[in-house]
Amino acid sequence: MLSASNLADRLARDAEAVCRHYLSAGRWAGNYWIVGDVANSKGQSLYVYLSGPRAGR
Repeated sequence: MLSASNLADRLARDAEAVCRHYLSAGRWAGNYWIVGDVANSKGQSLYVYLSGPRAGR
C-alpha cells in the first residue's frame, strides 16, 4: 500500500497525464495546465504546475 506522500510523489511525476485525464477541458500553457475548475469546466481559474519542484500542485 502506498503512503500519501508516495502517492503524491507519483502523481507529481505524471502531472501532465493526470491533468489530461481528469481535467481534459484544460490546456498546456508554459509550465502549467490551465482549466476552469475541478469540475473540468473550460476557463482559466485553476492551474497546475507541470514541472519543477511544485509539479502537481
